Amino acid sequence: MRRVDIVRLPTSSQRHDMTEFVERISAARGSRPLSDHLWIDLREGGSDGFVAATVADGAGLRALAQISAANEGGVLEVVLDDDLPDRLAVHDDVLETVVDAFRRDGGGPLTWWVDDDAEPVRDAARRLDLTPTRALHEMRVGLPLGIRSEVVTRGFRPDDADAWVRVNNRAFADHGEQGGWTTETLALRTSEPWFEPDGFRIYEIDGELVAFCWTKVHHEITPPIGEIYVIGVDPALHGRGLGRQLTLAGLDWLADHGIVTANLFVDAGNLAAVRLYEKLGFVPHHTRYAFAGTLESLDPSTGAT
Repeated sequence: MRRVDIVRLPTSSQRHDMTEFVERISAARGSRPLSDHLWIDLREGGSDGFVAATVADGAGLRALAQISAANEGGVLEVVLDDDLPDRLAVHDDVLETVVDAFRRDGGGPLTWWVDDDAEPVRDAARRLDLTPTRALHEMRVGLPLGIRSEVVTRGFRPDDADAWVRVNNRAFADHGEQGGWTTETLALRTSEPWFEPDGFRIYEIDGELVAFCWTKVHHEITPPIGEIYVIGVDPALHGRGLGRQLTLAGLDWLADHGIVTANLFVDAGNLAAVRLYEKLGFVPHHTRYAFAGTLESLDPSTGAT
């Protein structure tokens, strides 16, 4: 018999069960099925705006749908046990349950990220009044490239935090996940086991931080893949070719540390960035899709709009 639960303020036991479920799926797939933003929120016990739905049976948790607050509303992802015989039914059940809970909590802008846009996914999105809005390409390239950056960078230092947040938030002012960071948000990322300060390359002009390339090595993958995790340039310096140079600086660091494959994620609609990465040799590997909309509130007692 299956049980569906809604979780808003996870107890230590609920948090343990949900994180253990994600880690089990991660071990089986070789990569974590939740984005960093949602994973950290789950692991830390849920911030304001957190709501999750879980499906469990005698074998433990079998599905998780989680919504976490981001810069421009809620972000939703769903994780299913790969061994479920009726994956579609369980998927729709846990998805609709968490979205109803989100609406009972007041609703608002919601973005649902998925790993494909097959017809069942599009059908579910239509039922939830979510429409296709973005596609995110994962692109990969072999290392070393044979060309190197022409700018001098250095590793991240703790006293860079305030300046980095200012540049990041200027560079990603309209970005739902990467914009609106605080030093506390940054501290959560830099406390992750994978964080390597020297791989967080900083570029300065006259002693002022103006651009960066933050790398992340995925040791859970064999052989490890090095990711261009976040790259940003102060908008006041756009047009100087710093995006290319900072990308190369990150790739140089990865190659110098024995990484033979690099990846990055880029919005399919950012044609200038896609072309830049293609010129460096990156090719598409996988695409994620976002469905978004602004959902009306439901009356918590009646379920009426």
